[in-house]
Formats: sequence, structure tokens, C-alpha cells
Amino acid sequence: PPRQQTGGRGGGRQRRGAPTKLVVTEGTLTGTTVALQGQTISLGRAHDSTIVLDDDYASSRHARIYPDRDGQWIVEDLGSTNGTYLDRNRLTAPTPIPPGAPIRIGKTVIELRK
Repeated sequence: PPRQQTGGRGGGRQRRGAPTKLVVTEGTLTGTTVALQGQTISLGRAHDSTIVLDDDYASSRHARIYPDRDGQWIVEDLGSTNGTYLDRNRLTAPTPIPPGAPIRIGKTVIELRK
């Protein structure tokens, strides 16, 4: 029988069809990619953000993207002033990210891709 993965950070194994990278598709950072390796990705104007947004509409700690226990990627607005949008809907709670759905923060648009 296949070995069960126990504990560990992210387990290293991606689910089949799970996204492997975050890509900036619009805004000043267009073309930026970040590999998704089970880490939390922070977005905002703060210099220690994973993706630093040089955008008047972004808060310093604007949003984060992280995997839940099942490996599904979640986007959460961190109480930003201007909001985080998933496929044109303003987030009110942590929300699973459907493949290819655009996440918009100010002028920046991000997608998760395989």
C-alpha cells in the first residue's frame, strides 16, 4: 500500500491539478511569479511582504494567500481599506481560490496557475 504522509510542512506533494505558482497578470509587477510551496504569501505595501505592492490602493498588510490542511489555496483580506476582490467579488471571509480566478488588489491582478 502507498505510504501515508504524516505531518510535515505541506508534505511536499502537490495534489494533482493543484496550482504550482502565483502569477501577477496586471499592474506594475506584471510577469512576477512566486512558486507555491506550502508557504503563506503576504501581499501589501509593507517592505517585508512576499509581494510588495507599490499601489496607492493597497494597504501595508493587505491580504494573504495560504494553503489549508487539504492543500486548497485560500485568499484572505486582512482588513484592508480598499478590499481584495476574487473574480470581481469583494472578500468578506477567507475564501478558496478557484483555478484561474483573478485576485485583484488595487491595480494589481494575481492568478494561481499550474
